[in-house]
Parts: sequence; C-alpha cells; structure tokens
Amino acid sequence: MTDSETKLRAALRGAQASVENGDAPHFERVWAAANARTRTRRRQRRVGAGSLAVAAVAAIAFGVLVPRGGELQFIDADELLGTTSWSAPSDGLLPDHQFDIYQEIPVLIESTETYGGALL
Repeated sequence: MTDSETKLRAALRGAQASVENGDAPHFERVWAAANARTRTRRRQRRVGAGSLAVAAVAAIAFGVLVPRGGELQFIDADELLGTTSWSAPSDGLLPDHQFDIYQEIPVLIESTETYGGALL
C-alpha cells in the first residue's frame, strides 16, 4: 500500500468515527454554510464578469483609438485589379465551348438529296 493510500484510509476511518459518535449537524449550521459558499461563488463570478467587461471595453477602445490610414499605403489598386480575375463556380462543371453561337454562326451541312434541305 502506498503512503497516500494509508493517509486516505486513516482520514476515512477518522471521519467515520466522528460521524458515528457525534450527532448530525444542525440544519441552520448546514444552511448557513451553504449560503456562505453561494455568496462566495456569486462574488467570484461578479468579479470575473466585471474583469471581462473591463477588458472588452479596453479592447474596443484601443481598436477605435488606433489611427487608421497606413493599411492601404503599399497596395496599388490598378495592379491589384489587373492581376485578379473572377470565374463562376459552375464554370468547372460546364464543358469547354467550341464556338460562340452569338458571335459565330455554324455552317449548316446540306443533304445529299436534291430536295432534302439542310441537316440539323
């Protein structure tokens, strides 16, 4: 058995002996202890929430007060617009077109029969 297990066993035996020999604590004492723990936790939560609120306000104030203007200093708008292009996401799904029907009129193949007309 390890040293920590020996200490735990001794503490458990002592706690059991004190409970068996003594009376149960009064309800008022238990209730007061629970209220005290609740007040302490609420106070800790209020302090934590207040700290977070102060940090958020400080971060927002710092973001607003920092002067802006040097961000676009090194970007040339003409160069940026000339090097970028856009294509629709569906262009990858469509086959490559062979001719533009609005610009080029396809040649209609004629029938070999005398009065057959054009093949479509």
